[in-house]
Formats: sequence, structure tokens, C-alpha cells
Amino acid sequence: MLVLAHRGMGKGRYENTLKSFEEGLSFGAHGIELDVRLTKDGAVILNHDPDLKRTLGLDVKLSETTLDELDKMDLIGFDSLTTLETVYKELPEETFIDVEIKAVEAVPQVIKIIKRFDAVERTMFSSFHHDCLLAFTEEFFGNPMIAPIIDKEIRQVGGEEYLAGVIKKYKPYSVNLNKDLFEYLGLEKGLSMLRKVREGGTKISLWTLNDQNLLLKVREVCDFLITDCSDKMREVV
Repeated sequence: MLVLAHRGMGKGRYENTLKSFEEGLSFGAHGIELDVRLTKDGAVILNHDPDLKRTLGLDVKLSETTLDELDKMDLIGFDSLTTLETVYKELPEETFIDVEIKAVEAVPQVIKIIKRFDAVERTMFSSFHHDCLLAFTEEFFGNPMIAPIIDKEIRQVGGEEYLAGVIKKYKPYSVNLNKDLFEYLGLEKGLSMLRKVREGGTKISLWTLNDQNLLLKVREVCDFLITDCSDKMREVV
């Protein structure tokens, strides 16, 4: 099981920053999970939201702002905004990275960066926009680590069939699932469903799992643990 630091050390002022990633890794996380968007001039910037209101209190839309403009506003730095390219430059080469595609238009630039750093074997590509993941399958021959993200669809009637359909269509390396599925399905039914997925050759990522007790119950079906609490969860692993 690999522990991935969710936005580094989770939601907040420093999420998706080098500061947060380095802290998560310092607690023993095997890798990180991050979110990518595209600036007006085509730079792959790390941010969960389309704007900076929640994290920095600024009415700045990333898709309408250039990287140079962000830099002039003193928003680029170790404890502020950073780019995907900088992450691959600055973090240790063995760091596993789950790149969540928030903006589909960022995909071509993400592919260029992955090629530049020869990082396909340590990068998982995930997204709620499942179709955009096909670009990685087409670009990187073999079996790139694509991981459709599934949330509420699995927590409603027909969820198991929906999951099976996603796996059949995309043939993913992993599926990234909300850990709340166990609350909806119940522990035993949830475990049974995920065992079946793994027996079929697809790995399981669970997010955002911060409960040590729940991890002990579900670790047998978890290949990637995406967590805000790298320190506590790494202890369990």
C-alpha cells in the first residue's frame, strides 16, 4: 500500500504547495496527490479550485491570468502557488505523484511535462472527467496508470454496476473511490465489492481516508491511501 499525501497535508492555506508536499513526505508518505489547472498562457498550475478565493482570499481566476502576472502578484513560491514542472524538478525523483486533472484543457501540457521528466512510471493520472484519461492511454503505450475518480455514483442504487461499467470502458490501472462508500454500502458489502474489483486486476485508491480505525478494517482492499494525515496513517501502514 502506498500512502499519498492529499494536496500535501490536506486542505487549507498551504494546500498544493511545495511546503505542504515536503511536509507530507517528511512524515513518511510514499508520494503526493495534487490538482492541476491551466493558466491563461498555458502553464500547468497547481490548485484545486478554478480561483484563489478559498485559499488566498483573492478574486483571481487562474484561466484568465498568466503565470507572469501571478508571479508579479507575488503568488508563486515555496509556500504559495507552484507549477507541475517545479514539482518534478524539486521533489525527490522516487516520489510517486497522483496528478488529478481538474481542467481537461491541461492534459496536453501535462503530457509534455511527463515526457520531459520521463516520469510516466511514477505518475498516476486521475480525474472526474474520465474521458480525458484516454489521452494518456493513447500517448503512453503499454498501461499508463490512469485512475477514474468515482464519488457519489457508487453511493447510490446501481453503484456497483456503474463501477463495473467504468472499468470495462477505460480498463484503468486503478479506480479512485471516496471512502464514504463504506458508510453507504456497509463494511462487509463494500469490502466484497472491492475485493472483486481487485481480483479482476484493477487497483483501489481510497480518498480522503484520515481514520486510523477505518484503515485497519479496509486495508486489505486498499492499494493507494490518499490522506490528509500522512503522519498518523503512515504509522498504521
